[in-house]
Amino acid sequence: MKKVLKFKNFVEFSSYLDSLGLFHMDMTLGRMEEFVRNWGGRESFPAIHVVGTNGKGSTSSYLTSIACEYGLKVGTYTSPHFVTPRERITINGSMLSEEEWCALANQVMEIAPDAGLTYFELLTCMALAAFKNNGVDLAVMEAGLGGRFDATNTIDPGLTVFTPIGLDHEKVLGSTIELIAADKADAMRKNGIAITAGQALEAEEVLRKRAGELGCRLHSIDESGRVADLTPTLAGEHQKENAQLAASAWRLFCEKADVRFDEEKVRTGVAKGFIAGRLQIVNAGRTFILDGAHNTHAFDALEAGLQSSGLKPDTIIFACMKDKTLGPVRDALFRLTDGSVIACGIKDNERAYPFKDLAAVLGERAKAAEDIDEALAMLNSGDRTVLICGSLYLLAAFYTRYPEFLEK
Repeated sequence: MKKVLKFKNFVEFSSYLDSLGLFHMDMTLGRMEEFVRNWGGRESFPAIHVVGTNGKGSTSSYLTSIACEYGLKVGTYTSPHFVTPRERITINGSMLSEEEWCALANQVMEIAPDAGLTYFELLTCMALAAFKNNGVDLAVMEAGLGGRFDATNTIDPGLTVFTPIGLDHEKVLGSTIELIAADKADAMRKNGIAITAGQALEAEEVLRKRAGELGCRLHSIDESGRVADLTPTLAGEHQKENAQLAASAWRLFCEKADVRFDEEKVRTGVAKGFIAGRLQIVNAGRTFILDGAHNTHAFDALEAGLQSSGLKPDTIIFACMKDKTLGPVRDALFRLTDGSVIACGIKDNERAYPFKDLAAVLGERAKAAEDIDEALAMLNSGDRTVLICGSLYLLAAFYTRYPEFLEK
């Protein structure tokens, strides 16, 4: 048996976490299954599992906020983070202290010292331990990547929620919507309950087929009944659909838990729901629009949101990962602005598209900036409205400069 690691403080733990490699993936569930088996907390709380390509974070935020309106203690696990990994695990929307994070890490290491957990797996185990330790009434668990081999797929959710599925992470999940949907469909449970947002036909067919094979009851938003007059604070028409998905999912959860469904509490919860970086408009000397759009589906939603708000950026600061297919995204960027697009580098991110190469691919209206600091310095006085988009890691660099915008 390996010597059990013990962390003295959060800095020491953070250093170890960084050493695991943020982007290292091993697409098996054996390590997580070992932890869950030895942890013994599998039946400690009910869980809602949120799976999909776009809208997972927003939908999880709405579900958390609605559950809090019911007086429940809610543990929420999301990814990625912007400034600190502590953002990923919250109780009733609040981060845990650095001391509690260190204690959780030590607890996980005691339970599974030989598991060899990856970065995401370790945080998932810590989330499960935190939720049990804090006696939550409900866990809202957002999948990280895919479904079949995602670390969160070792829980037994009472409800699986599918947000819109589209092309993303093709090198890992598959090159077509059907392949990606098949991977995510494996988050469903035998004889379980699931609900889906409106999907592309190819994804819908895959989900329905897999649900039939598993005997899982797969509902749609309209089948479950829409809630009138939802007013999410988050901007964009797509957020209204995310809110409806959360409301419909909550209706199913209430039915299973034999709890009265209260539309007014749902409306209040949706109105209070917040997550940074989703068509977020802030002022820092000029107007910044912050959005994590990084694939075609998300850019369609961003474009519709900007049009409905009457906003047209003077300049765009854009970054993405080097595995992205840039053709459709490039076209969308230049529809969104008549100005330039600054291709921005992301420091210490090995997956980021090299900024000079990115500028060359984007074309003659593109400029190159090594990082967010240089990109912001390149803005001129006429750039009154600036869109920052394309990668949550780019937004993270902005929030590191302006942490006050991480909160509502």
